[in-house]
Amino acid sequence: MRTTERLRKLKRWLVQEFCEGREMKAPGPKMDYGQIVRKTPSCHIGWAPSRLDKGQFQTEAETICPGLLIMPKRAFTKYTEEKRFDRYSNIHRPQEMGQHLSVDILFSVYEPGTRLPGFIDSIKDTGEGADMSLLLEATEQGLFTLFNWMDDMQEKLLGQKMIPETDLAVDEDSITYSLYNDQNYVVDRRPIYYGFVSVDFLCYANEGANNSYEKLLN
Repeated sequence: MRTTERLRKLKRWLVQEFCEGREMKAPGPKMDYGQIVRKTPSCHIGWAPSRLDKGQFQTEAETICPGLLIMPKRAFTKYTEEKRFDRYSNIHRPQEMGQHLSVDILFSVYEPGTRLPGFIDSIKDTGEGADMSLLLEATEQGLFTLFNWMDDMQEKLLGQKMIPETDLAVDEDSITYSLYNDQNYVVDRRPIYYGFVSVDFLCYANEGANNSYEKLLN
């Protein structure tokens, strides 16, 4: 199976399992804090779009929140590790499952905070923008929304084992999760909350016959 096909079907599975049927907070037009907008999360491969459809260029939050971004990483074309447990338990792993697909799945959640009574009225009355003292940043709320979404994916990966209609088998030992960080410090990008679920998939190596050997022997 080609990498592009694996990625397309992985995206389709992610959309079905973790996007469809969900309504999550999203930024309003021009990042208007006075509006509460909800939408179904989107999913992209490789890079987030810089603009939506044929419209003008948007802010980062408008194009990716809420959403999933599948980012392929370095992976083995042909490698089958023999584990100590396997060797002493007389377990033989199929050599055909020697290829890997490794991905980071970036989660982005939008959480502008909790509006206190009078917040919306302050926008209408003053004409100078919202009274930000009436907006609590709600750090825990955004963090918990992010981790609950990530936990849903981890539980599904551990339970399902395989991605439907693909040769992608979950390497359970490889699954990790984290907040977005740089140099061991969590990157604070509020009102956007970022997190990662990283996973390696075992794939069928799909090696064909080597005609060079046949010519040499003949």
